[in-house]
Amino acid sequence: MNSITTATVSLGAVTIGLGILAWHLTKWWRGGGKGPGPGGGGGRDPKALIPLLSSMSLGMIAITAAGGLIGTAAGFLLNTGSLIGNWSLTAATGTVTPEVTRSGLKALSPGGCALLCIYFVVCVALWKSGAKLLKGKIAAGVTAGVMLGLSAGFSGMASVALVTITNTVGDKITGVVL
Repeated sequence: MNSITTATVSLGAVTIGLGILAWHLTKWWRGGGKGPGPGGGGGRDPKALIPLLSSMSLGMIAITAAGGLIGTAAGFLLNTGSLIGNWSLTAATGTVTPEVTRSGLKALSPGGCALLCIYFVVCVALWKSGAKLLKGKIAAGVTAGVMLGLSAGFSGMASVALVTITNTVGDKITGVVL
């Protein structure tokens, strides 16, 4: 069994992931008229970013899964995002879209995979019980996380840290010793 994903990410997929993140951060920064200050903008409550950022974490961890239902679904989402992103970058700017996958991919340990499954169940439960706005943030966050999780840039480094933490915590919780 291969324990490391064979997925690759293109500049188009990274552009989609960063676009989703920029969209939600801009809406959060504007504040929607909540809070003090003229014209709103003062309602920049960091707690409002929790659904987006936690579901981005799920996407970043899920794309490192080598297979199974979660890894296969994340790979399908990444491939679809790469196709759409590559097409849109080429159509909009005429540029080429190289692969920007980081080298030295970090793999999930058995305990990390168990924790990924638990985290997935928690996010699905939140999605099922949440309002329409929450569902949109969770779906957008997972999509952005999958698109950014394997990149060679800053988001890829964040993904390495998340996978390391997931493996450590998952191994401690499940008692896996390798």
